[in-house]
Amino acid sequence: MNDELVEIVEGTTKIIVPKGSITEKVPPKEPAFFNPRARLSRDISIIAYSAFWKDFEFPKIFFDGLSGLGARGLRVANEIDGVEKVIVNDVNPNALEIALNSSKINNLKNFEISEDETCRFLSSHSRKNKRASIVDIDPFGSPSRYIDCSIRATMHGGMLALTATDLQVLHGLFNKAAKRRYYGVPIKTEFSNEIAIRLILGCVNFVAGRLDISFEPLFVDHDMHYYRTYLKILNTPEQEEKIGYIIFCKNCGDRYAGIKYETKCRKCAHNTEIAGPLWIGKLFDKEFVKKMSNVKNTLTVDKKCEKILERSKMEAELPATYYTLNEIASRMNSAPIRLENAINKLKEHGFNASVTSLNPGGFRTDCEIDEIIRIFRS
Repeated sequence: MNDELVEIVEGTTKIIVPKGSITEKVPPKEPAFFNPRARLSRDISIIAYSAFWKDFEFPKIFFDGLSGLGARGLRVANEIDGVEKVIVNDVNPNALEIALNSSKINNLKNFEISEDETCRFLSSHSRKNKRASIVDIDPFGSPSRYIDCSIRATMHGGMLALTATDLQVLHGLFNKAAKRRYYGVPIKTEFSNEIAIRLILGCVNFVAGRLDISFEPLFVDHDMHYYRTYLKILNTPEQEEKIGYIIFCKNCGDRYAGIKYETKCRKCAHNTEIAGPLWIGKLFDKEFVKKMSNVKNTLTVDKKCEKILERSKMEAELPATYYTLNEIASRMNSAPIRLENAINKLKEHGFNASVTSLNPGGFRTDCEIDEIIRIFRS
C-alpha cells in the first residue's frame, strides 16, 4: 500500500493520500477516498471552526463521523489552537491507518481514530460529558440518516456541520426520494441551490423538533457538487415557526418565502410552483460571518474564502431567494446589465440589495420582480 501513497500539504498540515487521488480525474475509493478538489470546503470549515471556538468556554472536542483518511480532522487538530481532542471515525481500516500515520508526521497528541458505523460511534458519545463541541458529517449523498445521532452527540451550544452531495435529489429530479430524505420537495429554478440548502435545514428542523432541540444556522456554503451547513445546536424547542414554502411563478418570475401554500401567483394569477416544506429563516448569522472574516487572516487558506465571506456578510440579512442577471435579462429581452450596476440601481430606488455567495451572477434584494424590471428598464 505504501507505494501508492504520497504526502501533500493542505493549510499547514501534512496529509498522506493515495497517489491516484492527485493524478486521476476521479479519486479512487481504494485504499481510501480523498478528494483534493474539496480543499476549499475544508478551508472554509477550518475558518468556521476557528471562529466558533474563539472565546469558547467548553472543551474544544471535534468528531468527524465519516472521516475517510481524516483530512478535515487532521487539519482541525493541527491548525486550530487549543483543540483538546479530535476523533475521526470511519468503517475503512485502511483509511484510519493512513490517518494515524498522517497524525504522526504532524506530531499530533490530540488525534484519535475510531472504526465504527457512524451512528453507533456518535451514539456512544451521546451522553453528558461525552459529547463534542463540534460534530462534522460529510457523507457520499444525503446526511439525513445521520442527523438524529449527530445532534445527540453535539453538546448544547455546540456546532453541527453537515454536507449533502445528492444533488439530483435536491435539484428536483427525484421528488419521491427528496420527500423521503428531506420531508419536502424542490423545484427546478435559477436558485435551485438555495432551495436545496433550505430543504437540508428543513429536515434538520423536523428531526431536532422531535428531540425538543432547536438550532441557528451560522453559515452555509456551496461549491461544485456539495452543500455545507454550519449550525449552532440549542437544547431548547424552536420558539418561532421557520418552516414554510418557497412560492415561485415561472410565468412572471415572482418568488417569495411564506408559511402559507399559495397555488396562484399573487402578481399574474398563473399557477405557482411550490418548494417545501423547508427552512424559511436566515441562512447566515452576520456576526458569525464577521468573526470568520477576522480569524481567516490567521490561517493558511485559499484566497477565494475572502470573497465568499464578503458576499455572505452582505447578504446575511436580506430575504430568502435570489435573482440572476441572466434571468432578468431574458425576461426583458435584453443583454444582462453589470452586477454592480444592478445593485446600485436598486439601492438608488430605496431598496436593499447585495450580491450572493450562492451564485456569481446573482443578487438578493427586498425589491419584487415587476419593480426590478421597471428599475432596470429606466
